[in-house]
Amino acid sequence: MGNGRLLVCFDQNYCIRDLYYPHVGQENHIGGQFFRLGVWVDNQFSWVGRDWKRDQRYLPDTLITQVSLYHEGFGLLIYCRDAVDFHENIYLREITLENLTPRGREVRLFLTQDFNISGNDVGDTAALDPVSGAIVHYKGARYFLIDGFAVPGKGFSQFAVGQKGIGGREGTYKDAEDGILSGNPIAQGSVDSVIGLTLQLGGLGKEKAYYWITAGQTWGEVRRLDSLVKERGPEHLLERTRDYWLLWVRKETPPLEHLPEPVGQLYRRSLLILSTQIDWQGGIVAANDSDIIHFARDTYSYVWPRDGALAANALDLAGYSVLARNF
Repeated sequence: MGNGRLLVCFDQNYCIRDLYYPHVGQENHIGGQFFRLGVWVDNQFSWVGRDWKRDQRYLPDTLITQVSLYHEGFGLLIYCRDAVDFHENIYLREITLENLTPRGREVRLFLTQDFNISGNDVGDTAALDPVSGAIVHYKGARYFLIDGFAVPGKGFSQFAVGQKGIGGREGTYKDAEDGILSGNPIAQGSVDSVIGLTLQLGGLGKEKAYYWITAGQTWGEVRRLDSLVKERGPEHLLERTRDYWLLWVRKETPPLEHLPEPVGQLYRRSLLILSTQIDWQGGIVAANDSDIIHFARDTYSYVWPRDGALAANALDLAGYSVLARNF
């Protein structure tokens, strides 16, 4: 998902593995590390992954995700919608929990952040911001603010920041596995962080929580974006982004009615995916999946004239000439 300045990529276990800013394909601030989702309920804990039945797809004709996560042992079903706002550098996640048991329960969600800002983990800082009540990771002119709530206006219920990969420390994310975070407010060097959201679910009941990351080049900028989410509401930003992509992908209307509907769906999905790999200054990037780093020590995050020309020509033919002209 992306808007030309902020690009976010997931893996098959619903972990965020790549976050590019302020250019698509340049400055990957995660670089294959893991932003995890963990669940604590009935004194049991699990990171979303192999123990969960996962279905990850997009809402039709949008760059909004439609994810379902089911854990039979927990009796929990989780629905998520993710988006990068079409206009602002904000990543958003809506989390809906459904209790499949007839008894009321407390559920704690834990969301982890493992940044390698500007492509390395040297000299990063993570700290609790006393003004916004959020966690901010920063280095140089790159700032990332992490916030969320289960009850509007109350922020997250727990947090911790700490060091990773130093002196045998696996990372602060391990602090979540007993359901209680330390509340440590600041760490420097190679650092990670965790926030916790607590929900009270009635028997067979549903509740929602929200999580977001804002990206900017100053502390003030990420605070401003955090205030925007709180003032307008994350649901509003998700809906406006959904509406934007529904209109964008239908801006030109080729005669698809003569083709089977799955072909039309694939045509529109191809346009949407292609748009995520295009930088706001015109670069059409070959691919931005960091998996290749682990066996080739390189990426496909390059602008190659041949690959870009093929994509630009397709965009021209599809009626999206501004993107092709920028390239």
